[in-house]
Amino acid sequence: MSSSLSPLSPQPAHKTPLEDLTDVIHFLHARGWTPATSSNFSCRLPDGQAGFSISVSGLDKGTLTAQDFLDVDLSGQVIRPAQAHLRPSAETLLHALVYQQFPAAQVVLHTHSVNGTVLSKLYEAEQGLLLKDFEVLKGLEGISTHQTELWLPIFGNHQDMTVLAGQIEPVLRQQKPAFGFLLAGHGLYTWGNTLAQAKRHVEVFEFLFECVLKLRSHGYPDYS
Repeated sequence: MSSSLSPLSPQPAHKTPLEDLTDVIHFLHARGWTPATSSNFSCRLPDGQAGFSISVSGLDKGTLTAQDFLDVDLSGQVIRPAQAHLRPSAETLLHALVYQQFPAAQVVLHTHSVNGTVLSKLYEAEQGLLLKDFEVLKGLEGISTHQTELWLPIFGNHQDMTVLAGQIEPVLRQQKPAFGFLLAGHGLYTWGNTLAQAKRHVEVFEFLFECVLKLRSHGYPDYS
């Protein structure tokens, strides 16, 4: 008997990009990287449209759906009149900054893990964290050897996103390739040219954050 589906068999439904994104968000939430209603996520609009879809502010990321996004332009302004009553994430301008600085980026993921937040405070005075000689660095797009030194910038947190974007923009413009940054006492921003790539980058950074904290606890000189 043939195992192929008959013409009358129901075909699996194809997910939309926002549905795929919410699947990743649920994965990140399950890992404890998006506590309470924190974190925000976005992806570029399809078909070459200028702008991106970003998660609505103040929602539990464990139950987020594809309907919980609104469309904004690259200045962070809501595009569609029907969505004018919705409130985009307060950090929409930071997503816009990433898309402007990295035209190939399709997805931006912003998480709030314990490890990333702790490290952001431990290394705030250094304005960044140097990650080197870890095999998992090869999980970042374009890196092919563990003999790599990666500078992850750390910026002081600020409630005024215009001020914060102004501090971050020149660093991202000068440091390319760049894969992410930390906001002190806040969380991680990372991105990718595909959703899978962006998810992988989050996992790489979270693995490295845990490694660094454990190395510090053992007195490892580079991270003490």
